[in-house]
Amino acid sequence: MMKRRWLVVAVGALVLLGLYIFRTYPRHVAITLHGVQYQVGSHTRLKTVTLRLNGTRDRSLFGPETFDGTVDISGASIPDRLNGRFLHVVFASGMPGLLTGSVWSHPQLYYYGELFPNKSFTEFTVTEWQQEGHGSGWNGSNGLVISAPAKTRTQALRISNELMTAWSALLPGHPLK
Repeated sequence: MMKRRWLVVAVGALVLLGLYIFRTYPRHVAITLHGVQYQVGSHTRLKTVTLRLNGTRDRSLFGPETFDGTVDISGASIPDRLNGRFLHVVFASGMPGLLTGSVWSHPQLYYYGELFPNKSFTEFTVTEWQQEGHGSGWNGSNGLVISAPAKTRTQALRISNELMTAWSALLPGHPLK
């Protein structure tokens, strides 16, 4: 009887250890997706964009998920000065990852936008921040958005609305158009 209890406890401990390792083990991400850049509220502006991620995705047990690596965006109308630079992107609870870093030619931080991935890192939406006065930001009525993988505006809007709603960046009943 006593051996059986120890066996159950040992198996339970091994299962918990396996779940912990599975949940927290860093995973390599090397993905290239083709998508589109569109302007919210305008049906005329559509560009093809390539989004490349190469790095490590790390999920801690109780802390935020992180991505350490490069995020390269090519073909967008706003040039990404962070292409090829190592980034540390933190996905805090309910918050998208900020694409931010420093560029050697400027002593300040450069903000490109926010990254909204799905749980498996196979679909992405990036809101591109635009210069507004002395700062930068994104506007839900006329902001620029990149969605991948997508070939049409309809596909891109579907991906953006799903991902941004999942990250609580859009209010229910207020989709991007």
